Amino acid sequence: MDQDVAVVGCSAAGITAANVLARKGLKVGVFDAAERLEPEARTLIVTSKLRELPFPLDRSAIVNKIVGFEIHADGRMATIPFHKPDLVIDRTRLIRKLAEHAERNGVRFHFGRRFLDCRGNGKELEFSVSAGKKEGSREIRTRVLVGADGASSRVARSAGWPAQRLAYLTQAVVGLPEGVPWNMTRIWFIPEDTRYFYWLIPESKERGVVGLIGEDRESSRRALEGFLEKKGFDPVNFQEAWVPVYKGWIPVHRRVGVGHVFLVGDAAGHVKVSTVGGVVTGLQGALGVAEAILNNGESRRLRALRLELKLHQLVRFLLHRFAQEDYVRLLGHLNPQVKGILGAMPRDEALSLLFGLFCRRPDLLIFVLKVLMRRGR
Repeated sequence: MDQDVAVVGCSAAGITAANVLARKGLKVGVFDAAERLEPEARTLIVTSKLRELPFPLDRSAIVNKIVGFEIHADGRMATIPFHKPDLVIDRTRLIRKLAEHAERNGVRFHFGRRFLDCRGNGKELEFSVSAGKKEGSREIRTRVLVGADGASSRVARSAGWPAQRLAYLTQAVVGLPEGVPWNMTRIWFIPEDTRYFYWLIPESKERGVVGLIGEDRESSRRALEGFLEKKGFDPVNFQEAWVPVYKGWIPVHRRVGVGHVFLVGDAAGHVKVSTVGGVVTGLQGALGVAEAILNNGESRRLRALRLELKLHQLVRFLLHRFAQEDYVRLLGHLNPQVKGILGAMPRDEALSLLFGLFCRRPDLLIFVLKVLMRRGR
């Protein structure tokens, strides 16, 4: 059970990091508390940027392609067509396919092994996992430990990282009413319900998911149920998760004794706080951590990701100060030129998006500054 690298958590980011390291010849094990690989079902939407990442994306994980999105605010609507389609991803299929590729490259998966704690013993890094009622716990030695165990990471807590601030994602699987386009995403800005937005992501011609981000489970679920009733959506079931709210860069590396502990994915807070989406950024962070492990801590990917997440934090800072009337006025600025910029730039490239918008349309920058002045600091 001794490992060069031990990854805790069967997340997409954790398996991706394990896969990269195993392909470089390291002995890598992935440990997860579940008795088998059964990722929680959740429909996710990502930009075409996902195709540019150097990891295997199986076609079976892509359940739909989105050609644009509609923005709704107080009865007004604007449509943004994409130059490249967004992808709707089935999280369960994505993780299973990533695990298959990782196993073929030599990664060993150990299920029914809940992480307990880690410590340095002067020579190496040790961590404990549960091993069943009869066996108790088991000690495992490794040079590098990677925490990929979600927003409330036990690895992070054991190695001394502070707890992250969390938000609650809840979405309902619904049948698509007649007339609702199956290849368009819809977004509703209703600040009195949520500081983020409601969304509709079609999974197919027959069904999709409607959801929002809230502060806690009870108020989020209550707001979503009210929205579904108002819009005439009939929920089939619900998908829920706690997600980190990015408040600044979390160092992804700590020393524990002579060993090294890294964090990836939600455990590291690699989530765009503008949309609270973390698939592409989580995978970018996983590739960056693998790069750092192989290159004595150096990673250009992590430096680029840090800047990207900071820019998304700026966008969310601005949007948190928008009232309903500000979103309505914003829709008035969405002329064909602005729509062309928004449709051409992936949401995962905040620097290019903001630069393109404010350079070509300085009136948008003036509008945002007026909102900030009117709403106060």
